[in-house]
Amino acid sequence: MKLIDYENILETVKKKNRISRFILLCVGCFIIALLYNAYIVPEHIVYGGVGGIAIIVNQLTGIDTTLFINIVTFSLAVISVILLGFKKTSYTIIGFLIYTMMVNITAPFAHLFHIEFDSRLFAILIYSVIDGIGYGLIYKTGFNTGGMDSVVAIAQNYFKFPTAMLSNIVNGSIIIVGALTFGLVNSIYAIIFLKIMNLISDSVVLGVSSSKILFIKTKDIKTVEELLENELGLGYTIIESTNGISVLKKKIIMCVIPTDRYYDLKRELLVIDKKVEIFSNDCYTVVGGHTNRLINVQN
Repeated sequence: MKLIDYENILETVKKKNRISRFILLCVGCFIIALLYNAYIVPEHIVYGGVGGIAIIVNQLTGIDTTLFINIVTFSLAVISVILLGFKKTSYTIIGFLIYTMMVNITAPFAHLFHIEFDSRLFAILIYSVIDGIGYGLIYKTGFNTGGMDSVVAIAQNYFKFPTAMLSNIVNGSIIIVGALTFGLVNSIYAIIFLKIMNLISDSVVLGVSSSKILFIKTKDIKTVEELLENELGLGYTIIESTNGISVLKKKIIMCVIPTDRYYDLKRELLVIDKKVEIFSNDCYTVVGGHTNRLINVQN
């Protein structure tokens, strides 16, 4: 049996649309670099990352934030190459070079883009959305800007901790130090900024979910099948679940439904079977198969 070479497949994917991806990378880096110099630094929004540490260090020692980012990010990139190899860090290095270049380019005139709002919370909302779009464009290309991403990658490679947990620990620690430096209220604004930014960047990368994928566990399989196929016009898949014991096989129905029909379906399933179990999650892409015309099909 021929084994699938996942590494070569990944490399093939990365080689596609290089020019357009590089342009998106530059645009994304310009957006977040300009916003960093124009708003995040002056307002002391410490939400994590090397940029957050730079703001704290600047406050305590007077070291220029741009200089600090250049030195630390470059050092982390070199350490990543030594510990992880050039192949694993090549996209980080490219992202780091573009980002630091944009930080240096935008620093002299960034103050021209600092707009004062009557409400600081409103300013946080506006700027976090813009920052989220910038980061979303970068992550969509497969690159990253290095910095703390390098620290997380190294720690994950050597200690096998979940990436999300490591990222939360690192950024959480930086936010705590930021609270001690600039006050609790400022850190609350920083957390709001971070949450909105992550939400927007995820939406840019994945798109807005218009459907949900459901896993339905019920005793009345036939009635549920008829409901999905005849009344809703949905395709579905029957999955056999053993719960770890092969002799206790049970069937689970998997299907994708438009989000606006989810609660109607849930009510109908509860009428059919009061003990029905429904597991759901957002679904961003449906390719092929039998689908209702309301569900977007994307390539």
